[in-house]
Amino acid sequence: MKAKLALLLSFLILSAGISVVIAQENIFTVRQPDYQKSPYTGMTRRHWIQAGEYLLKGAFDYIHTLDDQMYFPKQLEKTYPRNEEQIPVAKLEGLARTLFVAAPLLKDNPELEMNGIKVADYYRHQLINISNPESRSFIPHRKGGPSQTLLELGSLAISMKAAQEVLWNPLTKEQKDALAATMLSYGEGPTIGSNWMFFNVFILSFLKDQGYVVNDSYLESNLEKLLARYRGEGWYNDAPAYDYYSAWAYQTYGPVWAEMFGKKQYPQYAAQFLKNQHDMVGNYPFMFSRDGRMNMWGRSICYRFAATAPLSLYEYDATGDVDYGWMRRIASATLMQFLESPEFLEEGIPTMGFYGPFAPAVQIYSCRGSVYWCGKAFLSLLLPESSKYWSATENNGPWEKELEKGKVYNKFQPATNLLITNYPNCGGSEMRSWCHETVAKDWQKFRSTENYNKLAYHTEFPLDGRRKERRNFHELWNKE
Repeated sequence: MKAKLALLLSFLILSAGISVVIAQENIFTVRQPDYQKSPYTGMTRRHWIQAGEYLLKGAFDYIHTLDDQMYFPKQLEKTYPRNEEQIPVAKLEGLARTLFVAAPLLKDNPELEMNGIKVADYYRHQLINISNPESRSFIPHRKGGPSQTLLELGSLAISMKAAQEVLWNPLTKEQKDALAATMLSYGEGPTIGSNWMFFNVFILSFLKDQGYVVNDSYLESNLEKLLARYRGEGWYNDAPAYDYYSAWAYQTYGPVWAEMFGKKQYPQYAAQFLKNQHDMVGNYPFMFSRDGRMNMWGRSICYRFAATAPLSLYEYDATGDVDYGWMRRIASATLMQFLESPEFLEEGIPTMGFYGPFAPAVQIYSCRGSVYWCGKAFLSLLLPESSKYWSATENNGPWEKELEKGKVYNKFQPATNLLITNYPNCGGSEMRSWCHETVAKDWQKFRSTENYNKLAYHTEFPLDGRRKERRNFHELWNKE
């Protein structure tokens, strides 16, 4: 009996040890933290590069030859692909969105290797194959209305400009012309009157920048319609909701477009995007907790730290005061909020959820590669080490002195009916917003869910069950 107990105990200890090892492999560690420049997180630009390589490594574990595609194991039944016809665009998503991480890394290090593959060689090969009918990565010219392909080709345009010397310039004229023709068939095609219009804009602006003839009137029309969606106080309405798409789409794409193309092509529109971006400074950073963690609110929350993408881009607008040390503190803390979670990665790929897999946080339009939308946070690496964002000393902003314990602070934004509340006693932040949909009328099946319909969203009470005993905090279901 004693021998059996001893054997069982040994097995349990071994199992626990294996679990610890697996957890450690799934957690990013900040090596040689710099607590002089970043007293809270220890993270500097160098550590962000390491974090980007850590994320990209998981994707490249699936790549063994240049022809292999960024196609990852499906997670959660509700996600796509749900049939064979959807697989090609899922692969394109994996390509385009991992490139959000890879492009800034390649700009710094064109010789980067992953899994024995030259990263630049891989992405160039895949870009060429998009217009190669003999390739598994071939994307035919558009037929019909707007589709997910438009979004991914628009995303590729951003990355090709970000690391143009590595990704675009080495292509032959024939390769460029073929890829441009495919991209134009979507970029000059129909779109949806939401953040989708940015993808038409990026395709057309990139190719215009490279000397191709594009539909200028359609480009201007989309720019004007995007700017018309601005409501004030840093918020865009994404037809019809207010959520993180205002931040990781409009307030990221707008300034990026202005810096990459707009200041040269359409300076009047560029100036307006940057002005709208600066309106965020007095509101948006207050949505994060004192220790820099983001709130779990709205759809596509599996994009996670993409919510921090606008914070570094304030530097594109030279006007006004921005506490860049606070901005970087938020961005680094939010990044580590997930990279330190053992549930964040599964099979080397970010999970479909928030901290870990969580179906209510995921919508039917997402596939496993969709999660790399989070890679837009790494656009901050396009700024040099000497930039204000990377050189400022990390701090807690107004949480250090202005927000006093024993008090509660509210920021109501009348243009959007959004209310941000800060609680210095616990260091938490709360978002109160509206839900315009009832279940009966919600044809998309996510606008009436707990992603939008709770009375409040609090950084200390996430929805995903990590703190299950608190999950029903401020919950209201609109069942009509």
